[in-house]
Amino acid sequence: MAPNLLKKAGQAVALNAVANWTTMICSFLSIIVIARILTPEDYGIFVMALLVVSLPEVIASGTLGDALVQRKDLRTGHINSVFLQSTLISIAAWLMLIVLGPMIADGFGDPRVFPVLVACGVLLPIGALMSVPSALLQRDLRYKEITIVDIAGTISTAIVGIVLALIIRNEWALVWMEVFRRVVRLVGFLYFARWMPATTSNWPDFKDLFRFNIANGTSKILQTVDQALPKTLIGMTLGSAAVGLFNLPERLFAQTHSALIAPFAAVAMPVASAMQDNRATLHKAMENAIRMSSILSYPTFAGGFVIAPFAIPLVFGEQWAPTVPIFQIFMLIGVRAPMTAIILGVFRGVGRPDVVVWITLTSIVTTAILLACTYQYGIVAIALALLAKQYFTFIFSTWMIQRVVGFTVVRQLMAGSSAFFAALIMAIVVWGFIEFVPDDLHPIFHLVVSIVIGAIVYPVALFCFMPRLGGPLLRALGSLLSGQPREALKTVRGALLEQAA
Repeated sequence: MAPNLLKKAGQAVALNAVANWTTMICSFLSIIVIARILTPEDYGIFVMALLVVSLPEVIASGTLGDALVQRKDLRTGHINSVFLQSTLISIAAWLMLIVLGPMIADGFGDPRVFPVLVACGVLLPIGALMSVPSALLQRDLRYKEITIVDIAGTISTAIVGIVLALIIRNEWALVWMEVFRRVVRLVGFLYFARWMPATTSNWPDFKDLFRFNIANGTSKILQTVDQALPKTLIGMTLGSAAVGLFNLPERLFAQTHSALIAPFAAVAMPVASAMQDNRATLHKAMENAIRMSSILSYPTFAGGFVIAPFAIPLVFGEQWAPTVPIFQIFMLIGVRAPMTAIILGVFRGVGRPDVVVWITLTSIVTTAILLACTYQYGIVAIALALLAKQYFTFIFSTWMIQRVVGFTVVRQLMAGSSAFFAALIMAIVVWGFIEFVPDDLHPIFHLVVSIVIGAIVYPVALFCFMPRLGGPLLRALGSLLSGQPREALKTVRGALLEQAA
């Protein structure tokens, strides 16, 4: 059973990666175009409204569906119970946003937030409808269908977003772009899940899911609060333009995380749920997930840190130059991302979302203390505070996963160590090229050459640290460059199976 599950999980990771890579590329291209049309202030107004919506959204659509993924014996009444709860919570939350909207806008010091907040409230019922079919597809690891929905939604949303930005030229382009994205995903998930809303449920169905939902919901609410604290504080003290400047590097980091780490984290919960009684197999799956996500993400974060000073103004425009140090700090935060993302999914998969609650509470307290000490020094100081907080909570979470499932801290760190040192060597070489080679070349050409050098140095360094995996990866890269993507995928899959043996 375990080998078949691992094979199915590997296929899910690959499909999820395809979707997330497409999302990253399309989103990145649309961000480049839209960021050159809109201002940091436009982004700031939209982000402040979305921050407020994110808290009820995580309750209505981001939490309850997890119970359908985690539960072993799932009945129709459970599914209907989740739908009813999500719908009622989303409608009540939207009405509350309408009533409290003026006060919230006053808190941010910008009346333009109120109408945007009311419009973004429509995302709540859309998300409530989407939560059940999305969870059902995840439960069965049906990532082929999820991939199709994600790719279709990403491409169409990128096109619509650029058109809206060219026509409207303010924050409302971002609002309707987000609404369109959610509607496309809703239609796609409903179609593939073949699920229709129903209300037949009873108290035992609700009670069966209650304990998990309370613990999981609490952890996700706390995580949302933790993530929203910095930008909320920035909006209330430094204004919408500062929120926009802070949001761009955070958004770029999130897109990179989604493409390179999220495919592994996405299957961590269902795989951990199925393997929770077989710790040895679970440990091997976690080790491989951390290793592979590190191999993909570390060179991206290291390279992004090095090229950011001239890449961001060149790509997004000089108005975004103040985001360079913030972006570099987020790249440093990325070093702990592969382990953290997978660990949190494992906690939920083995039925211990309460541990996530304690980790998140620790993170919130640490964030509040550090922000209170740094916010008066500007957004770069706030980003440094987040860096310190992330590494503190990272130490805590790696220790907790050792206690809960027995996966040692040393084994967690060693899983990504080879990729870390290979990426470090790559970053040093690229930095040397940037610093000591004359930059008489055209800026775009200089940027491309820097990226090419990194793309060559990293696989070579990785081969030195991981010859068993480095060799197949180099062969896979050759197959990919020669126009044989299936052969490249076959080579990588064979290497992964050899590592797992």
